[in-house]
Order: sequence, then C-alpha cells, then structure tokens
Amino acid sequence: MTRINTNVASLRGQRSMAKSDKMLASAMTRLSTGVKINNGKDDPSGLIAGETLGSQISTIEKSISNSNRANNVLTTADGALGEIGGLLNQVRGLVQEGLNDGALSQEERDANQLQIDNALTAINRISSNTSFAGDKLLDGSKAFTTTISSADNAKLSSYSINQALLGSASKLDLDATIDSAAEQASLVYSGGDFTSAATLEIGGRNGTEVVQLGDSASMEDVTTAVNALTDATGVSARVLDGTVASGNQVIAVNSQDVEFALTEAGRKLVDGGGLSIEIVAPSADTTESIELIDNEDGTFTAKMTLGYGSGAITSDIDAIVTAFDGLTNSDGDTLFDVAAAADAVGATLGTALAETDLDKGALRIDDVRGPNNRGGVSLAFTATGTSQALGISVSGDDITIQLATDANDVVTSTLEDIKDLLDSSGLTLSDGTSIAEALNIEIDGDKDLLANGLSASELDTTNGTSLVLESEAYGSDEFVSVNVLNGTFGTTGIGDFSTELRRDSGEDIVASINGQKAVGRGLTASINTANLTASVTFDSASNSKDESVAIDVTGGGAVFQIGQDVTISGQVGIGIDAVNTARLGGTAGKLFELTSGGGKSLSDVASGNASGADLVNILDGAINEVSSLRGRIGAVQKNVIDTNINTLGVALENISEARSQIMDTDFAVESANLQKAQILGQAATSVLSIANQSPQRALSLLG
Repeated sequence: MTRINTNVASLRGQRSMAKSDKMLASAMTRLSTGVKINNGKDDPSGLIAGETLGSQISTIEKSISNSNRANNVLTTADGALGEIGGLLNQVRGLVQEGLNDGALSQEERDANQLQIDNALTAINRISSNTSFAGDKLLDGSKAFTTTISSADNAKLSSYSINQALLGSASKLDLDATIDSAAEQASLVYSGGDFTSAATLEIGGRNGTEVVQLGDSASMEDVTTAVNALTDATGVSARVLDGTVASGNQVIAVNSQDVEFALTEAGRKLVDGGGLSIEIVAPSADTTESIELIDNEDGTFTAKMTLGYGSGAITSDIDAIVTAFDGLTNSDGDTLFDVAAAADAVGATLGTALAETDLDKGALRIDDVRGPNNRGGVSLAFTATGTSQALGISVSGDDITIQLATDANDVVTSTLEDIKDLLDSSGLTLSDGTSIAEALNIEIDGDKDLLANGLSASELDTTNGTSLVLESEAYGSDEFVSVNVLNGTFGTTGIGDFSTELRRDSGEDIVASINGQKAVGRGLTASINTANLTASVTFDSASNSKDESVAIDVTGGGAVFQIGQDVTISGQVGIGIDAVNTARLGGTAGKLFELTSGGGKSLSDVASGNASGADLVNILDGAINEVSSLRGRIGAVQKNVIDTNINTLGVALENISEARSQIMDTDFAVESANLQKAQILGQAATSVLSIANQSPQRALSLLG
C-alpha cells in the first residue's frame, strides 16, 4: 500500500477489535449476572417470552401460597368442627343413658342434664370463637347471603348454598323447577271392614312389625293399629277420601214395582253375609208388623207381616214403603230407603212376597291423588226429565252426572254405565288431574243394579272405603311391604288397582336447577357445577310438577383465589353456615331445645312432655349436619386444594425450566465465547498495530 490518507487495513483492524470487545463485554456481563438477556437488544422476542413466563411464575407461586393458606383456614374450621362433633356424640350418649328412666334416680338424671347443658354451651362458644387471623369461621359470617321471596321460601323446608362463584356479576341465580314430583311408597287396601281376623307383617325403612286384627276390625281400627307402630316401621295408614253409592234393586210386589235402596247400615249387612226381604200374609186377623231377624249364619232377613182382616189383606203398597223405611238395626240405623212407582202408590195387595235376597251392588269411589291435591271432590246425580241421555259435567271439583231416563221418566242407567262414564269422560278437576287418574272407581257386587236414587256425596275419609299404607318420607330409599301371615288382606298399587302388589318403593324428585338436571334424593334436588354447588329441599305441600322457586345469591361465603386466572375458574368458594345450637338439628327440632327449660330436656321426657325419640332425632340430625360439613370441607381440601397445589407445583417446574432456557446464562457457552472474544481481541490488537505501520513504507519511496 502506497496511500497514506486512508488506511483501510487499520479500519478493518479497528472494526474487528470493536467487535471482539463487544463480544467480550457481552460474555463478561452474562457470566457475571448469570442472565442471558440483560436488555432488550440482547433478544427482543426472548425478553418478551421470558418476562411473560416470569409473570406466570410469580402468579403460580402466589397461587400455591394462597392454596396453602386456604388449607390452613379450612383445617382450622375442620378442627373446631371435630370438637363440636365430639361434644354431640357425648350428648348423644348422655341422652341415651338418660332415657333409661327405670334405672336412674332424679339426681343422676339431673347430673346428665347438667353435662348436656355444659356441652351445648361449649358448642356455642366454639362456634363464636373459632377464627383465623381474626376472621370468624363458624359463626355464620362465612355463609352465603341470599334473597328469596316469602312465597318461594314457604315452598321449601330448607336450602343450602355450599359453593357459589359470582365472578364479576352482582348476583348468582338459582332457579329450581320440579319436573316430576317425589313419591312415597304406598299400597292400597280396598277390602272394607273385616269379616275375619288377619295377621299382617308391615315393613318399612325403619323395620318390620306384626299387626293382629280382629274379625270385626274397621278401617279406622286398621289405621290406628298401623299408625301405633309408625316409629318402628316408618309406615303410616290413612283412609282415602271416598264415598259409596249403592245401587237400587227393583222388586215386583204383586206386579207393582217397589225400589229398595240400601243405606250404609243395610249395605254392611249385605256385605257381611246377606240380607233378604220377606213379606208374608197371615190367615188370621192381625195388624201389620216388621222385624229384622238374625238367622245366626251371618245372614239377616227383613220380615214384614201384612195386615189382615175380614178375610182379606188390609195392607197396601204405601204400608210396605212405610214399614221398610222405618226398619232399623240394633244400633238404631235405618236399613232401607224404599220408594214405589208412581202408579203403584195406594195399590192393594192380593198375595204375599216370597223371601227375596237383596243383591249387593255399589259404586266405590276413592280419591287417589297425592297429599297436595286430594280432597274437596263431590258427586251429584240428577234424573230430571224424560228420555234423557247419560251425561257428565265438572265445575272445579264438583262432578254432576245426569242419569239416563226413559219416556216414563224412569232411570235406566246402571252402576256399570256410571263407572264407564267416569273412566272415559276425559274431564279434569281443578288441579288439572283427569277424573280417571284422580278417582279409583270399583263396583262391588251386581254391576247391573240401577243408579236411581244415588244422592250427592262428598268424597271424604268418613265415607272412604280404601286404606292406603304409605311411607312417612319420600324417595327411592323408602318402601312399604305387607306380608299376610294369616287371613286375607289384598293390596294393590296406587295406580293399578287390578294387580295385587305386596311391596312398593318411593320415587325421588326429578328437578332442574338453572336448566340443568339436578340429582334427586327424596324431596331434595342438588346440583354441582363449576360455579354453583347447592341443594333445595321442597316442602311436601309443594311437591308438585312444575312447582318452582328462585333464589338469588348476592355475596358472602369464603372465596379462595387458588388458580392463576382471576376468574371463577381460578377460584373456589365455600359456604359455612353458623354451627351453633340454634341452627343444628332437624325437622324434630333444634339443639337448644335440649337444654334445661328448652322444652325437650331429660326432665321433659321424664314428665311426658317430650318424646325421647325427638331428642335422638335432633341429635342425629345435628351429628349428620356437622359430619356432612366436615366431609364437604375435606373434599374441597383433598380434591380441589391439594390437587391444585400439586398441579401448580408441576406447572411451576416446567415453566421455570422454560424461562431458564430463555433467560439464564449457559456458562459453558459463555465461557467459550469469553475465550473466543479474548483471542480475537488480542489478534485484532496485533493486526491493528501492523496495519498502522504500513503507511510508513511510503517514506522509503521519498528517500
């Protein structure tokens, strides 16, 4: 090179030296800080990725910390609940001992009651004082706040919001609708009053008992006997609302039609063995008379002796009507309601009437609807006008039947005609139930007896002829069974009276909550979703299809931020209602009633003012509530929080590794880069020194 103004080789040397210096500085910075990306220009996209992962790591670390703290809170609550559970079990034992009345003195009973009072006071103290970092846990401050209308509240026996996550919303709706009502287990007996003894084994969820019934047991006797054992069996009995409409029998007396209608007392004689009528004519002068004769074989005869004088019968048709209308049984109950055809009134008699058996014939009608709908149905029969067709009309729960008549205004409708009409009318009662579904209609005896003379009747238990045995509670866990050990006691299902049935089970409620199918058990419908865990228990009076309630969750509860996302997917909320003697218990009562003066203490049981079973049921309910709450808390800890901690721990490892690969210095690589930069720097220095000496060769050309 012979140019001296521009030394290109020197410039190259300078650039190489600057580059090696930059490389050396970068390697030294990374080695000294341990961080690969120390500023944005080191790796812009890597910096963004690294900072994003760093933020996620910080979030995960705090989520794990939050989860551990949530665990600590719930463990504190669970420990306190464990103490309450222990106290309840202690009280349960004291009550059990206190009920051993025959072996305890008053002093011992008082000592047991004192321990019960102290234990219940301790439960309230634990409820009030259990806290975490100054935050109360069991006094109800961790319960969810809800609003519900008074009308909807009356439809429920209880409801519970166990978890509710509102997110950014001001409230969370809970809308529950019954799609299919819960049912009790039930069996129906339609045999009427007993004519022979029977021994029954009645079984239910609580157990099995034997019932012995006499040969003259009435429906009321059966009801009383079964209900006396309800606590032991879980089965109760009641007479269905019903009525009996007896058919009339037309008998020709000297070619004159006389219509004999049986009263309830007369029907019982026919059902019991038989009832016949006999009209005799004496050969000597006598006045007319009538008597009821017990044939001592289970049958009876209504015998009338006609009046006779001057060689002829002096009684007429009117006398027969009057005599039979006035005939009574030993209890003074009228047996007949007798009427003669219009053209027969006043007609004289020429001969007597041989003994004629009266046919049994009656419509037996029972209201078989559920407890929320039954009652209030009435039946009325009209026979006005000539040549009328059989017809039916319904107004609310009042049923009116127009009986068919002929051209002479004589009723032609039979008992079978009426049954067929009621079964096929398609008309509905006030609650929307069809007549065919609401009423069970059976014919006892002769279906061809005339329906003339049927009167208006209310369907009620007084006139009922069927008995239903049903479980005390609702749901598929309930059952009723009847095993006939001796005698006769035929039972059927509530919906099929033609098939004998010895055992029936209840059905659980089918309901929807917020449009989703709920889990039904008895009268309780429950739902468990990501943002709502709740249950509603309908009152039995509101256990009807399409019944609905609305509850608004407006806040409250204990919400734990255990996930990365600040949304309901990263949160868990749990509601803890107050756990004290005013809230614990069940349908039988609350715990505070077991204290002295509470109305259900051991002294109240001893004096007969309270039932020992009530005390036990209250305690069992309280123990179940506490254990259920502990189980719910434990499930959240084990299945939600602990698994969340494990999941976040794995995520933290993987994300930290990913960030380390982006952000952290690889010392092996950077050590090599440092050596490389040092060597290149030294080489650049030597080369630059040589390049700077090159222009001096131009001086030799000048010399």
